[in-house]
Amino acid sequence: MTDFSDFEKLRTPDGGWVGPEELHQVLAEDGYSVGNREQYLKTLLTRLSKAECRTSNDRESHLALMQEVRNILSQEQDKEGQNPISDDV
Repeated sequence: MTDFSDFEKLRTPDGGWVGPEELHQVLAEDGYSVGNREQYLKTLLTRLSKAECRTSNDRESHLALMQEVRNILSQEQDKEGQNPISDDV
């Protein structure tokens, strides 16, 4: 079972969302295996879609982060020969 408590790593100290670059750092630091990485990305996408945004800047960074998660998930699924389903999550 993957530990999703590091979802908080996607928040800045002031409560906003990190940028896509930081998402890549989180993924690299935590060293997920292929299956765990894909599950983690799907969970992130689900949790991000339910998260609320307080300001327009927060909304913009939230949307950018969601798009980057979708992009990475699609790349991961493509590597495995799967049809990308990240837009369905």
